[in-house]
Amino acid sequence: MADGRPRSRLHRDPRLVALEPQTRDLAVLRDLFYFRWATAPALALTASWANGGEGHAYFPKRLTQLWRAGYVERFQAGFSRYLHGSRPFVYTIADGRASAAARTGLHPLAIPNDRWRQVLVAAAPARDRTREALRAAGIAPRETDRVLHNNGDAAMKHYAGDSSGVRHHLLSTELVSLLWYSARAHGWPVEDIEPDGVADLSFRDPEPQRHRDLITGDGIVPIRPDCMFTIAGHRFAIEAETGSASTAKLRLKLRRYARFCEVCRNPALRVIIHSGADAHVDAALTVIGADVPRTVRQHFICTRSSVVVSLMRTLDTAADALTDASSFVSMDSVRATPTPLFVEIA
Repeated sequence: MADGRPRSRLHRDPRLVALEPQTRDLAVLRDLFYFRWATAPALALTASWANGGEGHAYFPKRLTQLWRAGYVERFQAGFSRYLHGSRPFVYTIADGRASAAARTGLHPLAIPNDRWRQVLVAAAPARDRTREALRAAGIAPRETDRVLHNNGDAAMKHYAGDSSGVRHHLLSTELVSLLWYSARAHGWPVEDIEPDGVADLSFRDPEPQRHRDLITGDGIVPIRPDCMFTIAGHRFAIEAETGSASTAKLRLKLRRYARFCEVCRNPALRVIIHSGADAHVDAALTVIGADVPRTVRQHFICTRSSVVVSLMRTLDTAADALTDASSFVSMDSVRATPTPLFVEIA
């Protein structure tokens, strides 16, 4: 709008409100940086942990204040299949370009060059505030700039209705936020976090001829999880499955993970395949039962979105997520057997 007023509650006033991030805010921003994209319920888990379990009811208002102050970007979900209930806002931490571009009411590709210069100027204050906040949260400036730019690109695609990968990120965050909250509630720190774009388990196969269908031209088996982290000595690799990939691609991905388990022999590794629908869980279980050697099946765990979402509804159930036998399916046999994720520790 020419007068600079917000067009709706989806369009932020370019005059950012004054807000000094508190310790809880910095924890939320730090986790959102690693999540890439998240819904308010996922971020509320971080806020509750950072605030000692208090102030949960006030977090939605605080999150709106962070948005009005330019520390986070907010958009409406363009889909509802993987987000249960009403269509909530989705949040990211970006460079402000998408929010400024959305105010024009134009598709990003339809914004003329002179208008784009105005968009970049309008985005600068939010970008600078976000940089400072992430620096205070302990994120390296060089990594901050890369992620803010990439998230900004995804945000523009998302608000324009183009393919953006946001759905994939949200599905991954749905599980990761619950695991992190549950671990922290048990007093287990989340360590060695490698988010999307950083996490990499790729390796050179010692028998390239035998496994040539798994390797690239230079003999590398490429494996790039959606997120990796360590909790209580267990190393987790997260794979979110929205169902958009074919069965052949899913089989190839899981066979590469199985080969990694055979070659690298890391007993602490757990590969969690988190699926948005029961059919996708069944597809993963079928592939694991048919194509993953029995000797490494104990590394694979499948989770269902419906179960995870139900656990997120209250803090009491969320805190028990890591030891709830109904939450996870461990592939220690061809037939899935429910088992607590942290049975060895609990």
